[in-house]
Amino acid sequence: MKMAGIVRRIDDLGRIVIPKEIRKNLRLRSGENLEIFIDEKDNIVLRKYNRIDKLKEFGQNIVEAFFNITKNNLFITNNDTFIAAGGRKSEYIGKVISDDLVSLIAARNDIKTEGVIKMTAAENEQGFFAFSPIIANGDAIGSVILLAEEAIKDEELKLLKIISTFLARYIEE
Repeated sequence: MKMAGIVRRIDDLGRIVIPKEIRKNLRLRSGENLEIFIDEKDNIVLRKYNRIDKLKEFGQNIVEAFFNITKNNLFITNNDTFIAAGGRKSEYIGKVISDDLVSLIAARNDIKTEGVIKMTAAENEQGFFAFSPIIANGDAIGSVILLAEEAIKDEELKLLKIISTFLARYIEE
């Protein structure tokens, strides 16, 4: 656990303020949910809550099946990290997504392009790129990303949209 060295007082209603520096580093935005629990040492732990995290194993099965059929890399992200990656790019799992991908999720648009894609702060990928946000209960909570070495076919784009829509419905239930 990282120590921030910041002390905050609890107000009369039991509230504390999370310092701006911590919110910025953790990409916590106004209105986001935090999970609160007590660990084995009786410490109060706050953790960013991501509904999409329940999809890790399920999502990994989807991306692997997609790769087996199309031979293209597929990724599933929440708003912060890669939670599933298929094909030859499984090393992305658990890494923090780039600010570019965060912006694409916030924009809520499907995208198809070619060129260099900034995947993490330090890693780029070259190729054909398609992106579909996962929108559940009106919130943009992640994305499905397709990375291919050859031009992306219309059928693959439809599959990408089907996967993002299916994951959104799965989370809403």
